[in-house]
Amino acid sequence: MVTRLNLQGRTAWLKSYGGGSRRLRLRALELTARRLGVPSLRPPPHRVGADARQTEQRRLQELAAVDVRVPSILGEGDTYLLLSDIGETLSARLRRSSPQEAYRLVTEAARALAQVHARGGYIGQPLARNLTVDEHGRIGFIDFEEDPAEVMSVQQAQIRDWLIFAAGTSRYFRDPDRELSAIIAESLRGGAEEVRRGLGDAADRLGFVQSLTRWLGRRARGLGGAVQALRRAAWVWALCAVLIGLGVDFAPDRDFDSIRQMAEFID
Repeated sequence: MVTRLNLQGRTAWLKSYGGGSRRLRLRALELTARRLGVPSLRPPPHRVGADARQTEQRRLQELAAVDVRVPSILGEGDTYLLLSDIGETLSARLRRSSPQEAYRLVTEAARALAQVHARGGYIGQPLARNLTVDEHGRIGFIDFEEDPAEVMSVQQAQIRDWLIFAAGTSRYFRDPDRELSAIIAESLRGGAEEVRRGLGDAADRLGFVQSLTRWLGRRARGLGGAVQALRRAAWVWALCAVLIGLGVDFAPDRDFDSIRQMAEFID
């Protein structure tokens, strides 16, 4: 739970780490990732209470040490952190942006993510709701109570970042096939060859998602657009095929259990 506070005229955020088990959902995601042969889709452990606070505190310190824009820790307790404000969420900005502004913002966000990777880092869940934009246009990152590197390599965690980023931003484009693909291709230009190759392999294995999501509603069609966009981006780098996104908004009467589990993970 996150509460907004006013501290002597400055905005701060009190983040409390409660309980709640996700064991069954995480197990389903783990089995799905293994069956598909895509290690970057493995879910990290779900921490609660003091463990979640410690994980987020460690991740914030690690990223700040390599000059990634993340909240500063203003105070701490056993199960809470007091965090500085680094701007409104990217999702909030995108919802009220023109198509041209949305393209610019997602481009800046993709470049910021690529810079994190160039410094040897990774984010974990770079959804639009977990990215921020301040009054100077600087991109920041929030929400780190889970750590993908506990179950995968840094390279796989970076691949995971691109999968989640593409899935989470495709809905803000009218033509993600053309627009998002150009953004991703440009951002991958300076990336590690191992990450580009791994992203292509994941795309190849998950190519079924585009046809599967075609009939499952607006968000699902947006995910299909992300798949096509990353196909084009992959072509630029001689990669294989297509990408899965992790968030699909299925109709209640659909019965694609493994995909629903992945959707719930990011929705």
